[in-house]
Amino acid sequence: MVAARRLRSLPLRSDTRDWAPPVDYVVAMAAMLLVTYNVSDPEGFAGYNPGSLPVIGATVKKHGGSITFAGKPEVVRGEGTQASVGITFPDAAAAKAWLDDPDYAEAKAIRIATTDTITESIVELG
Repeated sequence: MVAARRLRSLPLRSDTRDWAPPVDYVVAMAAMLLVTYNVSDPEGFAGYNPGSLPVIGATVKKHGGSITFAGKPEVVRGEGTQASVGITFPDAAAAKAWLDDPDYAEAKAIRIATTDTITESIVELG
């Protein structure tokens, strides 16, 4: 939001046809990481949720993210999964950085080993 405030403070020009904001004024688009899966090993999955929640929360926060929702989705059409999680990040790069964060790697390995039908998608919001 700092960049957005700075952008509003730029002087207005009557001839803006060829004008573009300087690079440092470009505002990145927020992104949501959507993760869906079925739990295939409930006992093992307990090592991820609730077992790894402190690590998950800390690493999401480290990349500027916040968990927006988590739960069982209501399937309106098609085949659904048991769980759906949405995590909002400042941009797609931050979402990808969280997925690849070494501090999250052990927890992620538990999630992957104990679930199936996994989908990880990034949607830019804007």
